Amino acid sequence: MHVSLNVVLAEDDKDYQEIFNNALTEVNIPTMLTVVSDGVELMNILKSPDTPTYNIVVLDINMPKKDGIECLKEIRQDRNLSSTFSVILTSSFDPLIKANAFDAGANLFLTKPENFDEYVEAVRKILTSDWQMNLPIFF
Repeated sequence: MHVSLNVVLAEDDKDYQEIFNNALTEVNIPTMLTVVSDGVELMNILKSPDTPTYNIVVLDINMPKKDGIECLKEIRQDRNLSSTFSVILTSSFDPLIKANAFDAGANLFLTKPENFDEYVEAVRKILTSDWQMNLPIFF
């Protein structure tokens, strides 16, 4: 039996979904990854009684139906989700967006790197940041 992190990635861009998954493989930390393409789908999964507890939620800011900041605010207002480690991973360099993300409750804000090696290091930072899992996930 192995302990595994349970991560959900909310990202509408298929290329970035693939890059994140490939970087996750390179990091080599046991992780179960769920990928969703919009904010409404993310919140439905997070609030579903059939869904396991996620240790980490990684959000893009610009998503259809509900953006990453809206999702983050909703996560922080839900007593069952409020302590979930939440990361904004975006292509934006705007300091106002970064401030808004932290105001909404982001634990970590990262700008999507330009090359794959830097992306691997960003994923490693997400998975090894100073946080505690709510519950270990076993498989």
